[in-house]
Amino acid sequence: MPWWGWLALGAALLGGEIAVQTDFWLVTVGAAALVMGLLLTVIDDPSAWIQWIGFAVIAVAFNVLFRRRLHERLIGSPPGLAPELVGESGVALAAIAPGAHGPVELRGTTWQARNVGTELVAARARVEVTAVRGILLEIRG
Repeated sequence: MPWWGWLALGAALLGGEIAVQTDFWLVTVGAAALVMGLLLTVIDDPSAWIQWIGFAVIAVAFNVLFRRRLHERLIGSPPGLAPELVGESGVALAAIAPGAHGPVELRGTTWQARNVGTELVAARARVEVTAVRGILLEIRG
């Protein structure tokens, strides 16, 4: 592909990110196409398969190195629940053995929780949230 073809592909992918929200996947791939086009203005025309392999390597590198940081800087990271729920009290809706999972009511909502304590938590007993792992609460009786 000629150098201008890579630049056109990169511009189209960047425009696609504006039209369809893809969490910056098209931005990094479009940037890789632009870099490939700029490289071809300096390097003599390599064969098509070398161009495509180079493009793939650059695209993967951009995704690994820059996509998450770019997304967090421009969009921000989703709010976490961990600091907000740690230390809160809830009620076990069923008995939960040590290391086992069970339902806990907290703030009017039923959550899945794991008993990280060493004692059985009885049904309707008060529990304390010690950590949050995704949407799973870690509790102690």
